[in-house]
Amino acid sequence: MLIIEAQRMAQNVANLLVERETWRVHSVFTNGFNLENKDERIFIGTAKNGQLPFAIQLTKSDTNKLTAAIQVNQTIQYEGGILFHQQFQLTLTGATQYTSKREKTEIHPNPSFLTHIVQSERQTGLDVSIQEWLTQPKASNLAKAINSADSTFIEQTLRYFIGRGNGLTPSGDDILLGILLVGQESTTFKEVLSKLIQTELLTTDISQTYLKYALQDQFSDTLLALYEAFQTGAETKDIIERVYQNGHTSGIDTIAGVALAIKEEFSMGKRVVIALGGNAILQPNQEATFENQLKNVEDSCAKIAEITEAGHKVIVTHGNGPQVGNILRQNEEAKEYVPALPIDACSAESQGFIGYMMEQSLKNELARKKLPTNVITLLTQTEVSASDPAFQSPTKPIGVFYTREEAVELSAEKGWEMAEDAGRGYRRVVPSPQPQKIHGVEAIKQLVATDTVVISTGGGGIPVVQNEEGDLKGVEAVIDKDRSALRLSEQVEADVFMILTDVTNVYLHFGEPNQQKLEGVPVKEAKEYMTEGHFADGSMGPKMEAAIAFAESGKEAIICSLDAAVEALAGRAGTRILPEKSTVNA
Repeated sequence: MLIIEAQRMAQNVANLLVERETWRVHSVFTNGFNLENKDERIFIGTAKNGQLPFAIQLTKSDTNKLTAAIQVNQTIQYEGGILFHQQFQLTLTGATQYTSKREKTEIHPNPSFLTHIVQSERQTGLDVSIQEWLTQPKASNLAKAINSADSTFIEQTLRYFIGRGNGLTPSGDDILLGILLVGQESTTFKEVLSKLIQTELLTTDISQTYLKYALQDQFSDTLLALYEAFQTGAETKDIIERVYQNGHTSGIDTIAGVALAIKEEFSMGKRVVIALGGNAILQPNQEATFENQLKNVEDSCAKIAEITEAGHKVIVTHGNGPQVGNILRQNEEAKEYVPALPIDACSAESQGFIGYMMEQSLKNELARKKLPTNVITLLTQTEVSASDPAFQSPTKPIGVFYTREEAVELSAEKGWEMAEDAGRGYRRVVPSPQPQKIHGVEAIKQLVATDTVVISTGGGGIPVVQNEEGDLKGVEAVIDKDRSALRLSEQVEADVFMILTDVTNVYLHFGEPNQQKLEGVPVKEAKEYMTEGHFADGSMGPKMEAAIAFAESGKEAIICSLDAAVEALAGRAGTRILPEKSTVNA
């Protein structure tokens, strides 16, 4: 009679053997075998897949001896600390007992983990790479189900994944195991999953066992090590490689599930509209060469890439005042040779070349960080009302400065409205109507859902109106970029509206000895400051107006410098206009 001594044993197994004495050999494979008693299973074998919550662990040599001696459906009896088989005895009395319980606690976003996994080419058991699977609609639905309270939606989603794929633990179940490890799922999610695996035969017995223990917060020691790394911020690369070794693709599928849950909890948590100020493209008194503007854009995009790296979904909008002004001047200088373009066409022209610089710069920066380089620029039309009062009272200065004599001549020749601008000369003034609708928003939302950075609504958008026939038509106007950025934020259902400028914070009594920095400001308080006239119409006023309007919708608006953007999104920098239900985190 062969006598083998076990090395380690899960506490769960010790409890089961006391309750149930007769077991059947369920399945045999290279690294061990499974025993079964009704709805309970025990794995006996090596620790290749880690210390499992339902395992008795042996050396590789002893495992080989036992797997050679047994066959499926044979009976093994437990009595007095020993498992008896007709050809061997497995002694458990000297085995070290371990627990597999995960102590659930706060975990932190792990950019290095996400950076490594979201672009992984490892092939899952669903015949696509992890990278590709994470962008699929079914994965998106599963991500939404994790925190959902809609039991019907959760059940519909889970039925697609439970039992999907081949093997003793199908890929769909391994993905769910990874989600449960992260531990951020809703109570409803866990209840629906528990009901499905207990009441219906949707998957294999072994997979059902893994999921049952996971629903009780019990996992292999390898997965527990990964969870601990999320707690402490430790490097995960070596742990991931160990998990990958589990099964044929089981470890890969599990990591895919972990990545999906981590993205849902931290990366997909904030959809951010970033409104870049003019300094992001051209600094004051700087020559407007393409090289200067490209260098500024590259510096700005390095910071935007940090926001993406921190796990946020990003939509970028930007100003175009100096650029449109220069295009208009080029029109004036070349009017003897090339017909001048209307303002709406000049706006489109500026959107195109600024978007080109941003898209290229951001792609390059993301590639350097080894992040997905999905970036796209959308030429965006912004619809205004033809009856907007602004068309009767043009106030927005554009283009170059003229002398008084030139202004009078242009007004007579072209019918332009001309006005003196801050004592610096005369400029053309055009209407600045309120933005009513940003076109192309549904496409933006779809792109953002696939982790694409979208550049949109540059310079406030190309101004268009709808005529009586329902056709869109460009108009001679300029839309305030902050107001359009607000409208964009509302339409794409952004979580955060961020206005980036050249100062770290908004101030009361700015530039005076008693200036006061604003940090976390409830929207009611911010409105009082507006009423008191703290913010100039030509600079901070429109920004605060837009930020307050967004915060009134129940979400957070931020005004800060480009350098402080990542810290501001974490609540540690900038001026944050908070909805009334928020508490001030100054």
